[in-house]
Amino acid sequence: MTFTPSRRTVLKAGVATAGVAAVGGLVPSSRVFRTPSAGAAPPGRLVFVFLRGGQDHLSAVVPYTESAYYAARPGIAIPAAEVLPLDRGFGLHPVMTRLHGLYGQGRLAVVVGAGNLAGNRSHFTAQDLCEYGATSRPADQKGWLGRYLSTVPAAGDALCRGIALTGTVPVSLRGYSALGVPSISGFGLFPTVTPIAPLIRSQYGGGSAVEKTGVQALDAAARISSLPGSTATDPNTRAFADCATMLGANLGVEVATIDITGWDTHHDMGTSSSGWMRDLLGDLDRYLGTFQADLDNRGLSNVTTVVMTEFGRRVEENGSGGTDHGYGFAMFVMGGRVAGGVHGDWAGLDGSVVGNRGDVVPRVDFRDVLGDCAKGVLGLSDPSALFPGHTYTRVGTISA
Repeated sequence: MTFTPSRRTVLKAGVATAGVAAVGGLVPSSRVFRTPSAGAAPPGRLVFVFLRGGQDHLSAVVPYTESAYYAARPGIAIPAAEVLPLDRGFGLHPVMTRLHGLYGQGRLAVVVGAGNLAGNRSHFTAQDLCEYGATSRPADQKGWLGRYLSTVPAAGDALCRGIALTGTVPVSLRGYSALGVPSISGFGLFPTVTPIAPLIRSQYGGGSAVEKTGVQALDAAARISSLPGSTATDPNTRAFADCATMLGANLGVEVATIDITGWDTHHDMGTSSSGWMRDLLGDLDRYLGTFQADLDNRGLSNVTTVVMTEFGRRVEENGSGGTDHGYGFAMFVMGGRVAGGVHGDWAGLDGSVVGNRGDVVPRVDFRDVLGDCAKGVLGLSDPSALFPGHTYTRVGTISA
C-alpha cells in the first residue's frame, strides 16, 4: 500500500521547513499575504537593529561638555578626557572606536534626544509600540516594516523580501510573510525529511495563501541552507555575519532585523574602564563595525543600518550604580547613504529641562528617523503611510 501524507500529516510529524513556522506568524491569512506585482527596485536595503532593554543614551552618546551630566552621575559618568569626540559637544564611549572611525568617514549619523512620544516605560509595551511605528496599538496591528512590505510591490521575483535573524519574527515585520532565520546553518529541512522534500512540495500545489507560503518556505529552505553560514558561537556575531551573507546572495532581501538584548542596566553599570556598560558598548561597536566592514568587502554599498531602543534611562544614577527606565534615547544610522554628523534638537540636562523625574527630553520623534530611512533607502515618496497618525518630518540622517 502506498502512503500519501496530507499537509496536516506532514506538519504534525514535524517535517515542515524552518520557514513555515516563522513566516507571517505561523499561518498567514489572505489579508496579509499577497503575491506582489512587479515594481521599481528600492534604491537600497535596510537593516533594523533593536537594542532590547532600554539602552542608556548618556553612556553611548555622552554630552561631555555639560556639568549637569557629571553632577547627576558621580560614579558612572564617562570622563570628558576619554570620550571619542563627535560634534556639538557630544562624544562616543571610549570603547566605540569602530563607530567613531565610521563617523570620521561621514558614514555614521548619530541622533540625540530621540524618543517615542507615547512615553511608555514598560519594556514589552514600549518595544511593541516602537516596532508598530506608533504611539498606541494600531488598528491594522502591522509592524512598520511589515506595513512597507505588504503595501509596496516587489521589484520582481523575490524569495524573501523580509528576514529576521531570530527564531521569532518580530513585531516590526508583522503583517507580512517574513522569514525567521536564527542561523543559516540551522535553517532548512530536517535531515530525515530531505529525501521526501518533493513529496512535501506536492502538498502545496494550489493557489491558496497557505499553499503559496508553503512553497515560499520550501524554496527559502533550499536556497538559504545552501549558503555558507557563520560558525561563530556568539549568537549576535553569527546573526550579523549571516545577515551580510544573505544580503550578498540573490534572495531579494529588502529589509532585515536583528535584536541585541541585555540593555536593562539597573545596577552595576561600571566605569569607563570596566563593567557591564563598557562590555555592552564594546560588543555593540564590534558587531556594527565588523558588519559594516563585511558589507564593504562584499561591495554592498546600498545597505543602511538603523539602530534604536525602546526608551532611554534616567539622567541620574541610582543607588545601585545603575540607571532606571527613562525617556529619550540615541539612535544610529550607518552606511553609504548616510549624511554623517550629530542630528537632533538637544534639550540639555538642566534641572528645569529634565523635570522631577529626571529624563532625557526627546525632541526627535523616532518615526522621523525611520522615515528618513524609508524615504532615502527604501524609496518611499511619503513615509507617513508607514506610521499611523504621524506626519513625517525629515531629520536629515540620509543624504538627499
